[in-house]
Parts: sequence; C-alpha cells; structure tokens
Amino acid sequence: MRARSRPCRCYRADVGLNEFFEGLSAVATAGALVAAVYAGLQARRLYRIESDRDEQARAAARASQATKISAWAATRIRTGGRVLFGVVVRNSSDDPVYDVQVTCHGFSSPEVATLQCVPPGEFFVANAVDEDSTAEWDYPKPLQEIRDPMRPFTISDARGVDAIVFRDNTGTAWHRAAQGALTNVP
Repeated sequence: MRARSRPCRCYRADVGLNEFFEGLSAVATAGALVAAVYAGLQARRLYRIESDRDEQARAAARASQATKISAWAATRIRTGGRVLFGVVVRNSSDDPVYDVQVTCHGFSSPEVATLQCVPPGEFFVANAVDEDSTAEWDYPKPLQEIRDPMRPFTISDARGVDAIVFRDNTGTAWHRAAQGALTNVP
C-alpha cells in the first residue's frame, strides 16, 4: 500500500502568517496615514497661530509711534488771574508727527486746531489768543517754557478734545478718539 501524501501543515501556517502580516501592514499604513493627516492639520493650525502673532507684532510696530500721541483740554492761569483755555498736544515719541488736527468742543474759535508738525514734547495751544489778534489758535508753546500754572480741564464736559488726527513718521494716518481708542485711517 502506498502512503498517502498529506499536505504540509507548515505550508498552511506560512500562508496564514503571511496574510496576518499583510493585514498588520495595511493597518499600520492606515494608522500612519491618519497620523500624517493629523500632524498636517496641527501644523496648519500652529502656522495660523504664528502668522496671527506675527501680524499682531507688525501692527503693534506700525502703531508704536501713534500710541505716543495724545491731546487734552487745559487752562493756563496767567499773571493777574487771566485764564487762557486751550489744548495740550503731547508727542512722547522720538520723531515728529505731521498734519495734526485736534477737534475740540466748547472753545470760542473754530473747533479744529491744526498744526503742520509737532516735534517730540508737550505743547500748549491757546484758544483765542489776544483781543487784537486775528488768529484763533495761538502758536504752540512748549510746556517747559510756560511759567504760568497749567491745569488739565477735567472737571466738566464744557470744553474738551473730541479727537486727534495725525500722520506718523511713516506717513500712516491715525485717529485717536476722546476716550483714547486709536485706529488707522485709510
């Protein structure tokens, strides 16, 4: 009698093992794909965060001089008790600003004091200079040159600064509202 040949079980085990590793390889490839997509999405999110941060830094740099410009209503008490109303314009930056317009209310002359250039420093611009003068706003005087007492006009809303508009040293126009909000003017 002849012996029957039986299929080798080790061959079948190899086939099963190969299928197992092929399946495992497919799962690993799919997992790597999912991980790569997730990493790409995270990288895109981080790029947007960094781009926004860079844009905020650029905006802060553009506004660095503009944040140092302000104006407020003030009184100057002259010798003999004569009171002059006006505005103090402050440029605490290192560079001049240009085409400065201070919009006010409660003054006797037109509402806008206009200055071609304001160098660094603090300046008092009196309203209605002298009775015989045709000027409605006086020339700016540096505060350190004024010997008379100066007082900010803060008790009443009768007089005040509504806004200040100016160009910085880069030519960018800015608007500062009465409450301090600073915006870029296109």
